[in-house]
Amino acid sequence: MLKQSYAGVRSQSAAPPLFPSYLANGDWDVVHRVPINTLRPTQASVGMRSVSAKMRRIGFHQSNQRKFDRYLERRAIPVVLGPRRDFYMIDRHHLGMALHRAEVAEAYVAVIADFSAISRASFFSCMERNGLLHPFDRSGRRIKPGGLPKRIQDLAHDPYRDLAWSVRRLGGFKKTAKPFSEFRWADFFRSRIAPDAIEQDYETAVRKALQLARTRQARALPGFAA
Repeated sequence: MLKQSYAGVRSQSAAPPLFPSYLANGDWDVVHRVPINTLRPTQASVGMRSVSAKMRRIGFHQSNQRKFDRYLERRAIPVVLGPRRDFYMIDRHHLGMALHRAEVAEAYVAVIADFSAISRASFFSCMERNGLLHPFDRSGRRIKPGGLPKRIQDLAHDPYRDLAWSVRRLGGFKKTAKPFSEFRWADFFRSRIAPDAIEQDYETAVRKALQLARTRQARALPGFAA
């Protein structure tokens, strides 16, 4: 894998075609090291339990700088270059938030595509059409793309995103390459488990979510495993 300081790639003036399933293995030929504060989210929320778990792993690897650099390189954040040549991250928001909270200044990114030459409105339309934008707030309500956080540290906490993360870790559904697939599970649980239940007894809420993940109503969700 070739590492570079970001110098830019060829721009496309027309709306791009549909994306391939590039997230299947997370392996890219060239990665760039960029400041974390330059990353633009394409979703509004994360689960803070998942962020905390990633922070613990980051802390474990930070004792050896060379190994930590390799750890980050293997977890390059896929980005699309958008208007004003901003980096729009299309995956690994939890990792980005964990790195920010751990006061890590830079991360590796892989520029999947350069859409910086198209208009802002066309950019957001194209991103959503290709499933690379999740314009919904932490309560699952739709928002305008321009209302998404401008910085990784501005991502809000969604407890249902944590619930989906915990259920997947326990085998309730399979991880898929489709971006934002766990938000579909979070919304599925959101309509069936009260927020007070998660706050008061998280483990019990996880057990209930595991049961729901194996029901017929969940069959259409990505990664259904029952």
